[in-house]
Amino acid sequence: MDYEIAFDQDENLYRISTGYEFAAIGEWVSEYVRDLENIQRVLLAARLAEIEKEVTQFKHGPFEVIISEEGVAVTRLVDMDAADEEIKAMFDSQESFYQTSTDGIQAECGLEDLVGLIEDWHQVLQ
Repeated sequence: MDYEIAFDQDENLYRISTGYEFAAIGEWVSEYVRDLENIQRVLLAARLAEIEKEVTQFKHGPFEVIISEEGVAVTRLVDMDAADEEIKAMFDSQESFYQTSTDGIQAECGLEDLVGLIEDWHQVLQ
């Protein structure tokens, strides 16, 4: 996974920037895996998945995270309630023309990539 950890002057904090295919992972780590306790929980879940074949699930805000022996899958849920009304207004006579989805943005990567990212992230935050 390609990523860059950089200081965001607008938000006055460090963020992880990734390509589109890994955007949900970068956003989840940037926003919710910031303190030592959460960093340790994610690393422990990755180790348990690798060694014990355990599956761990996290729910952080709009993010649903599943860590398993196959890797990590992150889904950023989208609240379409507000957008749904705007879409209906645009296509008021053609409701069958569109269909909103709440599946959100999804990303996956391997355990080694996740562990490397979290370890680099921890070093930057220290």
